[in-house]
Amino acid sequence: MTKADVINTLSKIKYPGYAKSLVDFKIVKSIDVNDEEIKIVLNLATKNEETKKRIFDDIKTSFKGSGLRLMLSTVQDQPQSTAVEQKHMVQKAKKRVAVLSAKGGVGKSTFTVSLAIALKRKGYTVGIFDADIHGPNVPRMLGTLGERASIRENKKIMPILKDGIYSMSLGYIVDQETPVIWKGAMVSKAIVEMLESTEWPDMDYMIVDLPPGTGDAALTIKQNMDVDGAIIVTTPNALAVADAFRTVDFFRQVGIEISGFVENMAYFVCDNCHNKLYPFGNVEPEELEKALGISSLGAIPFMPEIEEATDDGTLSALENKEYFDLISGVANKI
Repeated sequence: MTKADVINTLSKIKYPGYAKSLVDFKIVKSIDVNDEEIKIVLNLATKNEETKKRIFDDIKTSFKGSGLRLMLSTVQDQPQSTAVEQKHMVQKAKKRVAVLSAKGGVGKSTFTVSLAIALKRKGYTVGIFDADIHGPNVPRMLGTLGERASIRENKKIMPILKDGIYSMSLGYIVDQETPVIWKGAMVSKAIVEMLESTEWPDMDYMIVDLPPGTGDAALTIKQNMDVDGAIIVTTPNALAVADAFRTVDFFRQVGIEISGFVENMAYFVCDNCHNKLYPFGNVEPEELEKALGISSLGAIPFMPEIEEATDDGTLSALENKEYFDLISGVANKI
């Protein structure tokens, strides 16, 4: 039996509750085949023991009769050496929450700003740190596009205050229309310098808008800030969920507690028939909870009015009770 044979067999095993296979979900970390045994290491982010058992049982059944000893393990079973030094920045915030997504285009920054607005409306003092160096969209959404951060005599940078929300972004320091062509080390340096230099006020919540994926920015935030929890923003389609597996696993490995996930653009209401339509598929939150092994914090619909407000920078002034009640519900859970 060859490695290709093993992959072919695994590609026929469905992930519990989904039509996609284990290979489609990209949870097969490594395969080693010799004359005596087959070693398979899986990257299973889910904490659901029933799901894990089902996957292991299905694999064992599929390779029964191969004549080779089957050795199954997970990345989570392997010893991890991901301890990182904490520099404890932004201690003026009582709670620090990271918002992340496995891929772009799922509305992560829109949710970040919406969450900040919801918390502000509850009476909390809120700040946003825009750690998305290559795509700093927070200024546009807050209506602060074009503003520049001022620097005090002590060389401290003052965050921008708009509608009661403090924010800091690379977009306040460099021209946002100019592409930032930086490698990982430069991205990390920019984040650290902004964290060190910004003179934040006392805050109840600091929300960090991370770039998509599990790159240098996410690890830099972990190394330089005590993060109390993380929220994953995803759409319910299979590709986004598959990518979210790796994001969940990454944050668990570096020791950041995941508060749960938000299913964004979960549906929209038709203007004509007034029915809920599901552009990315109608997946029950319980199924996503089972797949990801984390709790659902809420399902947020797609609303053209919200998208227009984020483009115009008028989201904080928008009175959309249905939308902000849903965002407020997420805020209550964190």
